[in-house]
Amino acid sequence: MHTKQQQTIGTQARERFSALTANLTALLGSPDIIGLIDRFIASFDDLPAYAGYKHIPPVANQLNRQMQQRLGTPATHDFLYACILKAISRTLDSVAFARLPIRVKGHQLKQFSRIVSEPSGVIQSSEMDNDLFHKDLGLALMRLYAAAAQLVDYRAGVGRILLTKGGLMDMPRRLAIFANVGGFKPFFEIHTHLSYLDEFNEEGWNECYRCCVDLYVLHPKVLGMHGGSWFYDPALDKISPRLGYLREIPQKGGAYVLFDSINEQSTQDAISTSPTRKKLYTEGAYQPQSHALIWPRAAQINWAKNNQGIG
Repeated sequence: MHTKQQQTIGTQARERFSALTANLTALLGSPDIIGLIDRFIASFDDLPAYAGYKHIPPVANQLNRQMQQRLGTPATHDFLYACILKAISRTLDSVAFARLPIRVKGHQLKQFSRIVSEPSGVIQSSEMDNDLFHKDLGLALMRLYAAAAQLVDYRAGVGRILLTKGGLMDMPRRLAIFANVGGFKPFFEIHTHLSYLDEFNEEGWNECYRCCVDLYVLHPKVLGMHGGSWFYDPALDKISPRLGYLREIPQKGGAYVLFDSINEQSTQDAISTSPTRKKLYTEGAYQPQSHALIWPRAAQINWAKNNQGIG
């Protein structure tokens, strides 16, 4: 179904890779750049079981430092973008990509197309401490699955510290929830990618949930899906009702919503995109709270059966 699109993306990735490596070879004064890129990519082939998408192996960090020392920041951006392009080419030719559910494969190709079509010729966020880079690299290496509104990390679990976040009185209930789910790991963990917000809407999120259900076939031991954000806060029903679907749809489908914390990151995320929320926060009428969403596998599968959409 996606063969032609896959071939087009592969060709574009190889062409951009060739141009970048030719330039890097000239700057280095030696032809070893492709070998360095291959070493960088290969360092991700043997990761710890629960290495999240931000985990960078020592070899990759070392190669990045070498590029910085030898060529400086702009050329290191080229090097890291070339690594992403080579990883995309390798992924497109892989058995793992061929095995992806059709729905997920389509979203993965959409993200690959975005990456290889970068209009500036290089992704300026290509820096080892940049979350946008981590996510694009994760997609290229297929450490992250594309799922419309979200990215899915399959090397995730839920920290047991969540049991304590509701206080002592709430611990028995939370223990019962995780006993019912089957434990704390593995889980699919979902993440928003700020480089792609085109599908951050109700249907895009519903499509994410369907992708998770399709991915359970590849990952049969995964217990469910989880995420954490300020937008799962029930207080938003009155403050930002247009975002209510983010919590309401999963919760009606059997997901649990648990208070997690009040923290600076969630606060800034909540008020930075809304004058209304910022005004209420400044007036003391609203305090953003981060909540965890836990959607058990069986409940999510059942939801998807009744909400198949057009994916």
